Amino acid sequence: MGAENYVEAVKKFAPVMRKKDPTIKLAACGSGGFNLEWNRKIIEGCAELIDYLSIHHYENPDTFAEGPYNYERFIRQTGELISKSKNPNLKIYCSEWNAQSTDWRTGLYAGGLLNAFERCSDIFEMAGPALFLRHSSATAWNNAFINFDHYRWFPACNYVIMKLWREHYAPHRIAIKGQSKPLNIVATKSQNGKMVYFKAVNPSDKEVETNLLMDKGFKVRKASMKVVAPGSLDARNTLEGPTVVQPDKGQVKISGQEVKFKLPSLSAAVVTIEGR
Repeated sequence: MGAENYVEAVKKFAPVMRKKDPTIKLAACGSGGFNLEWNRKIIEGCAELIDYLSIHHYENPDTFAEGPYNYERFIRQTGELISKSKNPNLKIYCSEWNAQSTDWRTGLYAGGLLNAFERCSDIFEMAGPALFLRHSSATAWNNAFINFDHYRWFPACNYVIMKLWREHYAPHRIAIKGQSKPLNIVATKSQNGKMVYFKAVNPSDKEVETNLLMDKGFKVRKASMKVVAPGSLDARNTLEGPTVVQPDKGQVKISGQEVKFKLPSLSAAVVTIEGR
């Protein structure tokens, strides 16, 4: 129907819906892909009538290294449009996201993109993966997080990473200083301040030696690491081999306030640091 006609439809429906139930939250359709012009028209036309701009994002899995940064930049550009709108409190909701595969490229991409979402948490509030469930008979689709037949299932690489990231969620993002490339990283702290999670993707073909020097206000007590490093971009889980790609225990060394570890090439990992 085009952006202009869609804005007019929102103007008709949104006020009536809120009159019926003032507690509802409304999401309007934003871009599919990198269509900033569409987002601009929706934001300028009806931002004051909605709570979320719902965007979709599907990516070529070959962009597992730079793709997350490209989309983070697009989120920020959309956020700039929101900040100048009639509703600067409007939030972004990526209601579909994925890379189009089930091999390890998609796992690396998922980790990088989830980190990008966290780095944009001031304007980005929700995300929903797609395709979420796929029966093995649906051969036209091969990017689902959960894949199954009539009695078995396997988690695709994107599911493995999303589950690992979710198990190590913490609400407070903390600053990281120093050189981080080629790693795609984010660090968060638990509500009580006693746990720090360092989530990293190494999309390069070289091992990266990593040293984290914790601030003096956080006394390091112990640390551990879970790492996913199947060794090949072609690695994947299947119905016959559902655990080919899965987290393994990594090696972490502590020296005072310094936490040291190595991230294998083409890997994703979470380092948990407990303090007191």
